[in-house]
Amino acid sequence: MTGRLLAAAATLLIALAATLSDSGEVPSQAPEAVIAQVEAAPGRTVTETLPFHRERWLSPAGYTRSAHCSMVSLLPGGDLIAAWYGGQREGSGDVAVFTARWAPGDEAWSEPQRVIDREQAELELDRPVKKLGNTVVFPDRHGTLWMVYVSVMVGGWSGCSLNVKASRDNGRTWGDSRRLSLNPYMNLSSLVRSRPVYASDGRIGLPIYHEMALKYPQVLWLDPEPGGQLRDYELRSLPSESELLQPVLVPLGQDRVLMLLRDGRPERTLRAAFSRDNGWTWSPTAQTSLPNPDAAVDAVRLRDGRILLAYNDAAAGRDSLRLAVSTDAGSTWQPGPVLEHEPKREFSYPSIVEDARGRIHVTYTWRRERIKHVEFNAAWLDQATRTPALVQR
Repeated sequence: MTGRLLAAAATLLIALAATLSDSGEVPSQAPEAVIAQVEAAPGRTVTETLPFHRERWLSPAGYTRSAHCSMVSLLPGGDLIAAWYGGQREGSGDVAVFTARWAPGDEAWSEPQRVIDREQAELELDRPVKKLGNTVVFPDRHGTLWMVYVSVMVGGWSGCSLNVKASRDNGRTWGDSRRLSLNPYMNLSSLVRSRPVYASDGRIGLPIYHEMALKYPQVLWLDPEPGGQLRDYELRSLPSESELLQPVLVPLGQDRVLMLLRDGRPERTLRAAFSRDNGWTWSPTAQTSLPNPDAAVDAVRLRDGRILLAYNDAAAGRDSLRLAVSTDAGSTWQPGPVLEHEPKREFSYPSIVEDARGRIHVTYTWRRERIKHVEFNAAWLDQATRTPALVQR
């Protein structure tokens, strides 16, 4: 009986935390127009008429026994930087966060850089750390590169907190970690997965999610200032049904934003919601035509206006990773080429970015062993979408 009472009390406190974060700790006004990303280096987009497609490895073979949850970001100079975590297995004490860089035209990614591990996190945060997890990296408009990563003090992923690091040299060196205080219930159970959106007033909207007892999406609004400091940060919970996690935000222009959500409910379909005021208020979520086996997705609005999605094309299992395209702002989807398919293997947690040349880059977990990078152009995407069977494995 005592256990049930404690569980009920925890649920009540977390619900109160959600209410507070939605009403008492939010920006005083909705952000101004949201744009897709920080601009890349000056230069024009080249329209390639011949299909281009290439695969390469982001993480070296055997570098760590397990590698998972990559996120790729476009740097202002035009290079790509990726972050992921690796170790003996997900959740083990030896897991560390790694980054690597790639410049257009390079044959291979740079040697991985070990940015933070459990022991270093304990020193920088001055608190016990059990394990590390999901990590995102992204630039601001002042020349600072930010890293937000998950650390767990007790229990599983629901007992985690978010921490931030800053780099003034595009990720070559990093400052110390700072723990973010995001909710009043022991500051636990805030996780991150997807890239942010940018408001024209300088704020950065990072989609995060809460996982303990009540599961729901949120946006963490960061207000960076020159010199690699945060002027302020504020949290806003997004209205959503329970069991919908890992929100992906896609700016559509004219104050519209699309939100896609991982579905942990029995329906196992990708869920979507729309905002007409830059993500301040949202429509009820609705099922899409695509399955979702309770797995992360990613999407980006391409320069030609289409939305490109990477997802696991099954209601159960993560052994098929596929692309889909929407020409109507996410209302309908056309399944495209299959990037990976192998029974009883895992290909998951995709991350997508389009570079200054118009090339599209997808990184993802390959068999939980390595991180893979696929580069292609719109001409290949169009050809492969018309004849997806030609590229299935």
